[in-house]
Amino acid sequence: NSYKMKLSIVLGVSQMVMGICCSYANAKHFKEPVDVWYVFVPQMIFMNATFGYLVFLIIIKWLTDWNAPSAPPAPDLKAVMIGMFMSPGSVPPELQLYPGQAVVQVVLLLLALIAIPWMLIPKPLILKRRHEARSSHKYRVLVDDEVDSDAAAEKKGLLEASPTKKSGADVGISRAEPVDTHEDDFDFSDVVVNQMIHTIEFVLGAVSNTASYLRLWALSLAHAELSDVFLEKLLYMTVETGSSVAVIIGFFLWMGASVGV
Repeated sequence: NSYKMKLSIVLGVSQMVMGICCSYANAKHFKEPVDVWYVFVPQMIFMNATFGYLVFLIIIKWLTDWNAPSAPPAPDLKAVMIGMFMSPGSVPPELQLYPGQAVVQVVLLLLALIAIPWMLIPKPLILKRRHEARSSHKYRVLVDDEVDSDAAAEKKGLLEASPTKKSGADVGISRAEPVDTHEDDFDFSDVVVNQMIHTIEFVLGAVSNTASYLRLWALSLAHAELSDVFLEKLLYMTVETGSSVAVIIGFFLWMGASVGV
């Protein structure tokens, strides 16, 4: 059961890291460097500094021979992770897995804390600056010297003598560039709220998804314990009676109950 628990965490964290890598592929496809540097990078840092580190501890624990005569008792990884957040920089000897563990955990905790505002703050500000830069480069209606000459000719009554000449408004409009109105839909407050929701969703999702894999392990453990009860009460007790009929009945009852659960 301990192996099931640790393996479920390894697979779950690997799946979440793969999802973050897919977001990098999307950002590269749509040529959005902002999403690469301010979404993908901090998410990878946060994930690997917390639950990726837990996977690292699991692998170290697997590779260590805790049954050796001089080996200390195997540390509880849950206590290691709780101590990493609750008392950074302090690792009791019974929770020590490798040299320099306290310093590494402090650095990883700082990286995880830095990654949260890294996801939250820069992207909305960069998008706002990009919108302002594009708005400042919009073209205005251009009026050349022909407009002034047309106005003067109209005052003198000479405009009818040149019917092919365009009016001032037409000239101005003909030289105006079309304006893209999509940028006018930019709302900085909406971008900030959306980025805040995305950041909170990622952090809480990383925790809840890992907990979901632990719940699967707990469910498997409960089923294993219940199967032991069925084995003891339905099969072993019928074997102790010495009756072949009772053994056959007990076997099928145990098999049906175990498969049903």
